[in-house]
Amino acid sequence: MTDVLGYRGTNVVITGAASGMGQAAARLLVDLGAKVYALDIAEISVPVAKAVAVDMRDGASIDAAVAELPQDIYALFNCAGVPAPPFAAADCVLINFVGLRYLTELLLPRMTDGGAIVSIASTAGMGWKPNLARVEEFLALDSSYATAHQWLEANAEAVPDGYGFSKQCIIVYTMSKARELAQRNIRINCIAPSPTESNFMAQLTGKGQIPKEAVALFLPSNGRYASGADMGNVLILLNSKLAGFVSGHNLPVDSGYCAEVYMGQRDDLLGIG
Repeated sequence: MTDVLGYRGTNVVITGAASGMGQAAARLLVDLGAKVYALDIAEISVPVAKAVAVDMRDGASIDAAVAELPQDIYALFNCAGVPAPPFAAADCVLINFVGLRYLTELLLPRMTDGGAIVSIASTAGMGWKPNLARVEEFLALDSSYATAHQWLEANAEAVPDGYGFSKQCIIVYTMSKARELAQRNIRINCIAPSPTESNFMAQLTGKGQIPKEAVALFLPSNGRYASGADMGNVLILLNSKLAGFVSGHNLPVDSGYCAEVYMGQRDDLLGIG
């Protein structure tokens, strides 16, 4: 079979590979013949080339994980992430964005010509424009965890929604990084999923931490939750050679939810428009 996606024999790194979208993407990458280096704090069941334990809240843990990765990397999949609740706002930002950026910047010198990076944002981050000044203020900080902690403590009242803010940061980081990486022939994109089936989602709605009625407000008109594979497939496409001229893009993967908001067909609850 022709290797139309271009993964066969390449080294790829993926975080959050133990479950959900990351697990779905890791499984497909293995099937496509990639050498998959999978990072997660939980046990990884996919038969990858190497599984590495990492805590995305801890820079030292990420440093140790990077030491176990190859020197040439074709693609990076940033899939690790946590919701709020049950995680505190600060932890959401540290895991979902600070750790993501820290790892990405460490691996950039190892990215090969024509390589690609994709991250998971969320429709919850689509309202980044009204909050751009605060997001840019945070992105302008150095990448240390200590600095991020200090800023988050000082701005706790202004950033009550750590999950949404972390996803806004991913979107703005992706778009702002594209120009720099284009000069090295490296692409960077992210996706903005609508509510997706996962163990976390089942726990949150089952325990009433997030009412099902609240989640339903952000489902597409078909009323369907996405699957991990729905998102994993798009991640694979964006980092493949078939998307070789796509960069700096935040792609809503939501069965039309954002389109409905843009066209005034449903209320803009996230400040998207």
